[in-house]
Amino acid sequence: MSMLMDFYGSLLNESTLEVMNMYYSNDMSLAEIGEALGMSRQGAHSFITKGKQQLLELEEKLGMFGRFRELREKLEEVQTGISEIDRSGLSGYEADLLDSVYEKVTGIISEL
Repeated sequence: MSMLMDFYGSLLNESTLEVMNMYYSNDMSLAEIGEALGMSRQGAHSFITKGKQQLLELEEKLGMFGRFRELREKLEEVQTGISEIDRSGLSGYEADLLDSVYEKVTGIISEL
């Protein structure tokens, strides 16, 4: 849910996002959320249920998180493949080029 909130949270209304952040990011209980926001435990639960449903519907329609995961997995496969290449038969230029590509892929992964 936290990842879906990163992708689509700005599309939720402010109240729903606040309650979901308290629950998923701050690990607050429904009772704690209710107390902090002046609502019942059931009210907090309703916001979370509604927000979760909205996030799942957005992912189903837009698929941004799924594409993000696939891209990250493919980049990690490239990174692993590059690290497993035997450099013993490479020229200095080829080894440097391979190291440069590895560093760029690693940088992209860390930014994701």
